[in-house]
Amino acid sequence: MCAAILKDNTTWENCTEQKYFMCYRKGSGESFLIEQNMTWYKAQSYCRENYIDLVSIRNEGQKEKVKNEGMNSTIPYWIGLLYDDWEWSDGGRSAYRDWSTESNYPQAGENHTVLYQPQRVILTVGNGGSEECTLCSEGSVHIHNISERMSWEQALNYCKNNYYGLLHIETEEDLGAIKQKFNGTYFTGPLWVGLRQSRLFGFWVWTNGLPVGWSNWEGDRQPEQPLSNHCGAMAMEEGYKWSDQDCLSKRYFICEG
Repeated sequence: MCAAILKDNTTWENCTEQKYFMCYRKGSGESFLIEQNMTWYKAQSYCRENYIDLVSIRNEGQKEKVKNEGMNSTIPYWIGLLYDDWEWSDGGRSAYRDWSTESNYPQAGENHTVLYQPQRVILTVGNGGSEECTLCSEGSVHIHNISERMSWEQALNYCKNNYYGLLHIETEEDLGAIKQKFNGTYFTGPLWVGLRQSRLFGFWVWTNGLPVGWSNWEGDRQPEQPLSNHCGAMAMEEGYKWSDQDCLSKRYFICEG
């Protein structure tokens, strides 16, 4: 269900209905009522391609701006609010949907999806039964060990240009997959991973912006300021412990993608 608004009234509507919608532009804070009929999902894509996103309302001031921009509308229009019970099995959430025209939208009691691909990928819904094949997540991304020595910044740029980025290790399960990958190899470390310390605040973050939750530091203690070594590397031996290293030193590194 998705939220539509008209003057002071906000209602929950089926996201597949066709309505006008409101986009916003970051910085100026301006909102724009788009007088084209689209589903909520297509409206979201339109706003992201041409503005920033569907408009969000976080306080009374923003609410008044949205009302003023849409005051001439005589029909409800979409805003960027979504109620959604669906999530991926690993707990990940996404507003992206591409339901098949046969199922349109899941009905009560339908609790899992299957993937159907005649010409393009479509999500369909069902309650069980046998399928010819199942696509499973490996529990970790593909890992690429790069046998070329670079500084941390150079390694980061290389991974971004050729893969997804430097390796993130956010859970013990991630580390287990890495150990299995490198078991029996002669790759020497420590190797650069996507871990760096904020010089301003002192905490360590992954290059995807996530703070370090689960960790595997040498001595089981996070390096603290003052430090001259602000980049993270991983040992390639039993324990696969992390350490802080000089960002300018040349090391092998691991990309993911």
